[in-house]
Amino acid sequence: MRKKKVLVLTGAVLAVVAAGGLTCYQLLKAGFVHYGRYDHRDRGSLRVGAAAPDLDLTMYDGKPVRLSQLWGERPLFLVFGSCT
Repeated sequence: MRKKKVLVLTGAVLAVVAAGGLTCYQLLKAGFVHYGRYDHRDRGSLRVGAAAPDLDLTMYDGKPVRLSQLWGERPLFLVFGSCT
């Protein structure tokens, strides 16, 4: 009987946590809640299909590089935006 109570309580806790997470997600999506200091989204002028600006980048090994240096070396795929 005790095992059944523990399972019911665990299920109830998980349901409350899931409902809270879903509510938070919907509020974020609707724009009522923000990420705080990490939310630096701005509407830019760059559009799909437009030429990428020549940016200063940092490679995985920490070396600086200009985007224009990479254009001629190999195929290049850029993703602008947040991956969160």
